[in-house]
Amino acid sequence: MSRSVLIIFNPVSGAGKRARVDAVKQYLEAGGAEVELYLTRGAGDATTYLQSYAGELDVVVAAGGDGTVNEVVNGLVDRPSDSYRLALIPTGTTNVLALELRLPKSPRQLADIILGENTRAVYPGRANNRRFLLMVGIGYDAWVVDKVNLALKKRVGKLAYVWSMLKQLRHFGKKQYRLLVDGQTHLANSVVITNGRYYGGSFVLSRQADLSHKTTQVLMISGANPLTFLVALSGLPLGIMERMPGVVSVAARRVEVEIPGRQQREAVQADGDSLAELPLLLEMEDQALNVLVSNA
Repeated sequence: MSRSVLIIFNPVSGAGKRARVDAVKQYLEAGGAEVELYLTRGAGDATTYLQSYAGELDVVVAAGGDGTVNEVVNGLVDRPSDSYRLALIPTGTTNVLALELRLPKSPRQLADIILGENTRAVYPGRANNRRFLLMVGIGYDAWVVDKVNLALKKRVGKLAYVWSMLKQLRHFGKKQYRLLVDGQTHLANSVVITNGRYYGGSFVLSRQADLSHKTTQVLMISGANPLTFLVALSGLPLGIMERMPGVVSVAARRVEVEIPGRQQREAVQADGDSLAELPLLLEMEDQALNVLVSNA
């Protein structure tokens, strides 16, 4: 029986990446797979398309960046996780999940993975009932994503985030968040909740996090001014941010976050996009997704 593969491709995720997707498709078809390619038409289209997809699904391939993967897994939320396998063709501005899974860039190797049987369990979480796979940010991290210049991002890629980071740095310490982490109360000036180890590419944010765990890792950063945050951030290139002064890191299944006594819009980033607002209820799912990975 031939393998059925549905590729969901975001054509604006990274310049010149259509050739990679076409090459993977050709290798899949040469390997006997039946391949359907769908090109998304705008933000949210991948989710809408999969929610209305009437046929059975064998392998669903997210071809794009982390935002495209997020849309795909949200489109599959009503399907039993054991009824399909998920695969990736990384083509976006950010491909942190591909790095976590140690995926190659070679079209032939990616096709071999999609045609293979080796899977890794990846546990999603829900942020205000929207799925995420990698991370959720509140405070500084969310401000950077929410205020990034999208036109600049199209021109210079990740450098647009660097510019946004510099602009938002002056605001650190001006807001305090109250968290209920598996029933325990905490206060912090910025929060990053991560299922995986990496942040912004190859930087190790958390050595305790693991995509295959049923828990997420909650990093709470406290300090009265931007200098405190810069000291904590200096540990990121060394992979020791969890051990820096002002940083508390705990594992959790359920997290609630709010701003005490204030009623105003506060963006929350999930998997690199502003996808929710405070107050936040975050819960880890009980069932893992089966993601196709290399045997190596």
